[in-house]
Amino acid sequence: MDHMSSSKNFDSIHDAYSFFMEHSTEAEQDLKSHLPYLSPLVQSGKTIRLLDFGCGDGLFSSRLLSRAGFDPNRLTLSLVEPDVGYLHQAATRLQTFSSTPVSAWTSLPSEQSHSFDLIVANHVLYYVNDLDQTLGQILNTLTVGGLFLISMGGSKNVLCHLINLAFASFDEPMPYYLAEDLEIVLGGRGLEFQRHEVDFELIFPDLEENRHKMCRFLLGEHFFRMNRGEVLKLFDPYALAGRIVIRTCDYHFIIQK
Repeated sequence: MDHMSSSKNFDSIHDAYSFFMEHSTEAEQDLKSHLPYLSPLVQSGKTIRLLDFGCGDGLFSSRLLSRAGFDPNRLTLSLVEPDVGYLHQAATRLQTFSSTPVSAWTSLPSEQSHSFDLIVANHVLYYVNDLDQTLGQILNTLTVGGLFLISMGGSKNVLCHLINLAFASFDEPMPYYLAEDLEIVLGGRGLEFQRHEVDFELIFPDLEENRHKMCRFLLGEHFFRMNRGEVLKLFDPYALAGRIVIRTCDYHFIIQK
Protein backbone atom coordinates (compact mmCIF):
# COMPACT_ATOMS: atom_id res chain seq x y z
CA MET A 1 0.00 0.00 0.00
CA ASP A 2 1.18 3.54 -0.78
CA HIS A 3 1.93 5.15 2.59
CA MET A 4 0.30 8.41 1.52
CA SER A 5 -2.30 7.34 -1.04
CA SER A 6 -5.33 9.59 -0.73
CA SER A 7 -9.07 9.01 -0.97
CA LYS A 8 -9.46 12.62 -2.13
CA ASN A 9 -7.89 14.16 -5.23
CA PHE A 10 -6.61 17.70 -4.63
CA ASP A 11 -5.13 18.26 -8.10
CA SER A 12 -8.13 20.16 -9.45
CA ILE A 13 -9.09 22.07 -6.29
CA HIS A 14 -5.97 24.07 -5.45
CA ASP A 15 -7.91 27.32 -6.01
CA ALA A 16 -10.78 26.15 -3.81
CA TYR A 17 -8.34 25.17 -1.05
CA SER A 18 -6.73 28.62 -1.26
CA PHE A 19 -10.19 30.19 -0.96
CA PHE A 20 -10.85 28.20 2.21
CA MET A 21 -7.51 29.21 3.70
CA GLU A 22 -8.13 32.89 2.93
CA HIS A 23 -11.55 32.94 4.60
CA SER A 24 -10.97 30.60 7.53
CA THR A 25 -9.22 31.09 10.86
CA GLU A 26 -8.55 27.35 11.12
CA ALA A 27 -4.84 27.53 10.28
CA GLU A 28 -4.24 30.43 12.68
CA GLN A 29 -5.97 28.60 15.51
CA ASP A 30 -4.02 25.42 14.73
CA LEU A 31 -0.78 27.39 14.89
CA LYS A 32 -1.61 28.91 18.26
CA SER A 33 -2.44 25.47 19.62
CA HIS A 34 0.72 23.78 18.32
CA LEU A 35 3.31 26.40 19.29
CA PRO A 36 3.45 25.69 23.06
CA TYR A 37 4.45 22.10 22.29
CA LEU A 38 7.28 23.23 20.02
CA SER A 39 8.90 25.64 22.47
CA PRO A 40 10.69 22.92 24.51
CA LEU A 41 12.12 21.46 21.30
CA VAL A 42 13.36 24.85 20.13
CA GLN A 43 14.97 25.53 23.51
CA SER A 44 16.55 22.08 23.84
CA GLY A 45 19.52 22.99 21.66
CA LYS A 46 19.27 19.59 19.98
CA THR A 47 18.95 18.94 16.26
CA ILE A 48 15.27 18.30 15.60
CA ARG A 49 14.22 16.02 12.76
CA LEU A 50 10.75 17.08 11.60
CA LEU A 51 8.36 15.15 9.37
CA ASP A 52 5.43 17.02 7.85
CA PHE A 53 3.07 14.24 6.82
CA GLY A 54 0.69 15.60 4.18
CA CYS A 55 2.40 18.98 3.89
CA GLY A 56 0.24 20.38 1.09
CA ASP A 57 1.87 23.46 -0.40
CA GLY A 58 3.91 24.02 2.76
CA LEU A 59 2.20 27.26 3.74
CA PHE A 60 0.99 26.02 7.12
CA SER A 61 4.39 24.65 8.13
CA SER A 62 6.16 27.78 6.92
CA ARG A 63 3.98 29.84 9.24
CA LEU A 64 4.50 27.35 12.07
CA LEU A 65 8.28 27.33 11.69
CA SER A 66 8.44 31.11 11.30
CA ARG A 67 6.81 31.53 14.70
CA ALA A 68 8.53 28.62 16.44
CA GLY A 69 12.02 30.00 15.85
CA PHE A 70 14.01 26.82 15.18
CA ASP A 71 17.70 27.32 14.36
CA PRO A 72 18.07 26.31 10.66
CA ASN A 73 21.35 24.62 11.61
CA ARG A 74 19.48 22.43 14.10
CA LEU A 75 16.48 21.46 12.01
CA THR A 76 16.11 18.85 9.28
CA LEU A 77 12.89 18.70 7.28
CA SER A 78 11.18 15.78 5.57
CA LEU A 79 7.93 16.12 3.65
CA VAL A 80 5.34 13.60 2.50
CA GLU A 81 2.70 14.76 0.01
CA PRO A 82 1.08 12.75 -2.82
CA ASP A 83 0.25 15.89 -4.84
CA VAL A 84 3.49 16.44 -6.77
CA GLY A 85 2.74 20.09 -7.52
CA TYR A 86 2.14 20.84 -3.86
CA LEU A 87 5.21 18.82 -2.87
CA HIS A 88 7.51 20.91 -5.07
CA GLN A 89 6.00 24.13 -3.74
CA ALA A 90 6.43 22.97 -0.16
CA ALA A 91 10.04 21.87 -0.61
CA THR A 92 10.93 25.25 -2.10
CA ARG A 93 8.98 27.23 0.48
CA LEU A 94 10.38 25.36 3.49
CA GLN A 95 14.03 25.09 2.45
CA THR A 96 14.76 28.44 4.09
CA PHE A 97 14.09 26.90 7.51
CA SER A 98 16.85 24.28 7.29
CA SER A 99 20.51 24.47 6.33
CA THR A 100 20.34 20.90 4.99
CA PRO A 101 18.40 19.90 1.86
CA VAL A 102 14.72 19.17 2.43
CA SER A 103 13.71 15.56 1.80
CA ALA A 104 10.50 15.42 -0.24
CA TRP A 105 8.60 12.20 -0.89
CA THR A 106 5.22 11.31 -2.38
CA SER A 107 5.01 8.44 0.12
CA LEU A 108 6.76 7.58 3.36
CA PRO A 109 9.88 5.44 2.76
CA SER A 110 9.86 2.19 4.71
CA GLU A 111 13.47 2.61 5.88
CA GLN A 112 12.67 5.67 8.03
CA SER A 113 12.25 3.74 11.30
CA HIS A 114 12.72 5.94 14.42
CA SER A 115 13.92 8.83 12.25
CA PHE A 116 11.90 11.80 13.52
CA ASP A 117 11.68 13.77 16.75
CA LEU A 118 8.59 15.71 15.66
CA ILE A 119 5.80 14.71 13.29
CA VAL A 120 2.97 17.00 12.21
CA ALA A 121 -0.13 15.69 10.43
CA ASN A 122 -2.33 18.72 9.89
CA HIS A 123 -5.81 17.86 8.58
CA VAL A 124 -4.64 14.99 6.38
CA LEU A 125 -5.57 11.74 8.11
CA TYR A 126 -9.15 12.04 6.86
CA TYR A 127 -7.99 10.92 3.44
CA VAL A 128 -5.68 7.96 3.99
CA ASN A 129 -6.98 4.64 2.69
CA ASP A 130 -6.32 2.68 5.91
CA LEU A 131 -6.07 4.80 9.05
CA ASP A 132 -4.76 2.09 11.36
CA GLN A 133 -2.07 0.95 8.95
CA THR A 134 -1.01 4.50 8.09
CA LEU A 135 -0.86 5.49 11.74
CA GLY A 136 1.29 2.46 12.49
CA GLN A 137 3.69 3.38 9.71
CA ILE A 138 3.95 6.96 10.94
CA LEU A 139 4.46 5.94 14.56
CA ASN A 140 7.24 3.59 13.49
CA THR A 141 9.18 6.60 12.23
CA LEU A 142 8.84 8.49 15.53
CA THR A 143 11.85 8.26 17.81
CA VAL A 144 11.51 7.31 21.49
CA GLY A 145 10.44 10.47 23.29
CA GLY A 146 9.27 11.98 20.01
CA LEU A 147 6.21 14.20 19.62
CA PHE A 148 3.33 13.63 17.18
CA LEU A 149 0.82 16.46 16.62
CA ILE A 150 -2.41 15.71 14.76
CA SER A 151 -5.21 18.08 13.71
CA MET A 152 -8.52 16.58 12.63
CA GLY A 153 -12.18 17.50 12.48
CA GLY A 154 -14.82 15.28 14.03
CA SER A 155 -18.58 14.86 14.01
CA LYS A 156 -19.00 18.26 15.74
CA ASN A 157 -17.23 19.99 12.85
CA VAL A 158 -19.79 21.72 10.62
CA LEU A 159 -17.73 21.18 7.47
CA CYS A 160 -17.53 17.45 8.15
CA HIS A 161 -21.30 17.55 8.68
CA LEU A 162 -21.78 19.19 5.27
CA ILE A 163 -19.63 16.54 3.62
CA ASN A 164 -21.70 13.86 5.31
CA LEU A 165 -24.92 15.48 4.03
CA ALA A 166 -23.52 15.61 0.51
CA PHE A 167 -22.68 11.92 0.46
CA ALA A 168 -26.04 11.09 2.02
CA SER A 169 -27.59 12.67 -1.08
CA PHE A 170 -25.74 10.01 -3.10
CA ASP A 171 -26.99 7.32 -0.68
CA GLU A 172 -23.37 6.64 0.22
CA PRO A 173 -21.40 6.84 3.47
CA MET A 174 -18.76 9.53 3.68
CA PRO A 175 -15.48 7.92 2.50
CA TYR A 176 -13.26 9.91 4.87
CA TYR A 177 -12.12 9.32 8.45
CA LEU A 178 -13.02 11.62 11.34
CA ALA A 179 -11.44 12.39 14.70
CA GLU A 180 -13.65 9.78 16.35
CA ASP A 181 -12.13 7.13 14.07
CA LEU A 182 -8.66 8.28 15.08
CA GLU A 183 -9.56 7.93 18.77
CA ILE A 184 -10.70 4.36 18.17
CA VAL A 185 -7.47 3.49 16.36
CA LEU A 186 -5.31 5.10 19.04
CA GLY A 187 -7.23 3.28 21.75
CA GLY A 188 -6.90 0.00 19.89
CA ARG A 189 -3.14 0.47 19.85
CA GLY A 190 -3.08 1.21 23.57
CA LEU A 191 -1.62 4.66 22.99
CA GLU A 192 -1.91 7.45 25.53
CA PHE A 193 -2.75 10.84 24.07
CA GLN A 194 -4.08 14.26 24.91
CA ARG A 195 -7.03 15.69 23.00
CA HIS A 196 -8.52 19.16 23.04
CA GLU A 197 -10.94 21.23 20.99
CA VAL A 198 -9.78 24.14 18.86
CA ASP A 199 -12.43 26.64 17.74
CA PHE A 200 -12.30 28.39 14.37
CA GLU A 201 -14.59 30.19 11.97
CA LEU A 202 -15.18 30.32 8.22
CA ILE A 203 -16.75 33.50 6.85
CA PHE A 204 -17.10 34.41 3.18
CA PRO A 205 -19.37 36.54 0.93
CA ASP A 206 -22.57 34.67 0.17
CA LEU A 207 -22.23 34.40 -3.60
CA GLU A 208 -23.23 31.40 -5.67
CA GLU A 209 -19.70 31.02 -7.01
CA ASN A 210 -18.30 30.99 -3.46
CA ARG A 211 -20.72 28.29 -2.33
CA HIS A 212 -19.65 26.21 -5.32
CA LYS A 213 -15.99 26.83 -4.58
CA MET A 214 -16.37 25.70 -0.98
CA CYS A 215 -18.22 22.57 -2.07
CA ARG A 216 -15.42 21.79 -4.51
CA PHE A 217 -12.97 22.06 -1.63
CA LEU A 218 -15.06 19.84 0.63
CA LEU A 219 -15.95 17.17 -1.93
CA GLY A 220 -13.06 17.16 -4.40
CA GLU A 221 -13.84 15.00 -7.43
CA HIS A 222 -17.24 14.08 -5.94
CA PHE A 223 -18.46 17.68 -6.33
CA PHE A 224 -19.58 17.04 -9.89
CA ARG A 225 -21.99 14.35 -8.72
CA MET A 226 -24.15 16.99 -7.03
CA ASN A 227 -26.74 19.07 -8.82
CA ARG A 228 -26.65 22.84 -8.62
CA GLY A 229 -29.57 23.13 -6.22
CA GLU A 230 -28.06 20.67 -3.75
CA VAL A 231 -24.79 22.62 -3.71
CA LEU A 232 -26.50 25.92 -2.96
CA LYS A 233 -28.77 24.56 -0.24
CA LEU A 234 -25.96 23.08 1.85
CA PHE A 235 -25.00 26.53 3.10
CA ASP A 236 -28.51 27.95 3.63
CA PRO A 237 -28.48 27.42 7.43
CA TYR A 238 -25.32 29.53 7.71
CA ALA A 239 -26.41 32.54 5.62
CA LEU A 240 -26.29 35.77 7.61
CA ALA A 241 -26.49 39.34 6.27
CA GLY A 242 -24.92 38.59 2.91
CA ARG A 243 -22.28 36.24 4.26
CA ILE A 244 -21.87 32.59 5.08
CA VAL A 245 -20.85 32.38 8.74
CA ILE A 246 -19.72 29.04 10.15
CA ARG A 247 -18.33 28.76 13.67
CA THR A 248 -17.12 25.30 14.54
CA CYS A 249 -14.20 23.32 15.97
CA ASP A 250 -11.52 20.73 15.29
CA TYR A 251 -9.66 18.35 17.60
CA HIS A 252 -5.94 18.31 18.29
CA PHE A 253 -4.25 15.11 19.40
CA ILE A 254 -0.85 15.12 21.11
CA ILE A 255 1.08 11.86 21.29
CA GLN A 256 4.40 11.55 23.13
CA LYS A 257 6.06 8.24 22.33
